[in-house]
Amino acid sequence: MGFLQRIFGVFQKEASLPSPVLEQAPPLAAVLETPPRSVALSWKEMLDGSERIAGYYLRPVALGGEETVAGSVLLDALSKENVGRLSARCKVLIPLTPEQWRAADFRSFISGNTFFLLAEASGSAEFNAAAGLEFAAEICAAGGQLAINQTFHSRLAEPRTFSGLIFLDIAGAQLSSFELLIRNIRQASPQAMLAVDGVGTWSESRFLQSLGVALCAGPFTTTPDETEQTGQISESRLVVVEMLNLLRRDAPNHEIAAVAKRDPGVVLKLIAMANSPMSGLSRQVATLDDVILVLGRDVVYRWLALAMFRLDQQSRRDETLMVLALSRASFLESLAPRSDPQMAGELFLVGLFSLLDSLLRMPVETAISRMNLPKKVVSALLSRASPYGDYLKLALAIEAGKLKQGLLLCEHLGLEPAEVWHHYSEAMLWAASDASV
Repeated sequence: MGFLQRIFGVFQKEASLPSPVLEQAPPLAAVLETPPRSVALSWKEMLDGSERIAGYYLRPVALGGEETVAGSVLLDALSKENVGRLSARCKVLIPLTPEQWRAADFRSFISGNTFFLLAEASGSAEFNAAAGLEFAAEICAAGGQLAINQTFHSRLAEPRTFSGLIFLDIAGAQLSSFELLIRNIRQASPQAMLAVDGVGTWSESRFLQSLGVALCAGPFTTTPDETEQTGQISESRLVVVEMLNLLRRDAPNHEIAAVAKRDPGVVLKLIAMANSPMSGLSRQVATLDDVILVLGRDVVYRWLALAMFRLDQQSRRDETLMVLALSRASFLESLAPRSDPQMAGELFLVGLFSLLDSLLRMPVETAISRMNLPKKVVSALLSRASPYGDYLKLALAIEAGKLKQGLLLCEHLGLEPAEVWHHYSEAMLWAASDASV
């Protein structure tokens, strides 16, 4: 489904609908089929040197608490979540044990962007080098690309010939010793691509990439950049914030237009969005008044909220934050009951603005104080204490791979875990694949 259609709905009617975004675009939960499943995928974004999402590390999550996942079950999960479609756009890292590889036919996922990461079966007492070498040979014979960890790399007889991906974990390591490890690996396998998990800060990510690391993953992606805490908001974003506040106060159109005139680029983008073929309008609009009349205030509000991430085009990091925020927003929106469109809309805002501090380079309290948001949204963003706060905690737990915490929150909120993880994967896939205007 296209980006504009997903966010704003297909506008077959015009001014007759008071809230087209809510009446024509029901929550994701209302339109998705959610078949029972015992395994879901945990998505972890991998950023390249330009701070762009260049790939995803997909780990299987056994929702029933099982220690191992059968190969056929994992294959089914990858198929249901359209991993093949994702790999057409970016790199995909899939952990596989030799047992899983031999139990099912994963060859349909082989592509130039897919790497199969040699993983040990849960409960294995020690690394089985012989089984790993056999697995590697079978992957290569099938035309697939291999990813290995540090342990397997140290067992390679001819590391210089290895041209796949080496996946390292920096969590808990001393930076100086890790730097030496990277230099040694690069010298031993100069053709290999390096990826590092567990990266905690943007500075750490930049340092690793200066050493030749191609991809970085870890909690740093959703945290503020410690080197850019300026506390200043660009003029374009100030205009958008003021327009959002006026819309929330139900101010007359001429007041909104007066603020918009300070940055004509905002109005031009809004008009272009309204006239997009995907909006389905029967006539072209030429002014801001027309846009508000035709699309409705709720739609304009959503677009302006999203525009916060797209105004400073020189920043690839802002584009990355937009994808992450959109995935959260779509996921949280999908958890609202179909009968409560207001809750769906407000949960969408919770997800979208949950990265506002990273976007605006200032503390979340300062960023939120500039915006006239619903009280439940503010409480969720500042203290996680409102009814919406638990939904945001759930999103954060799933993103961090904290299965037990996620299951407890599902029980607390009265949600079915299999459906929750399905909506999460759908939101991630949508944001990764379709979030482009």
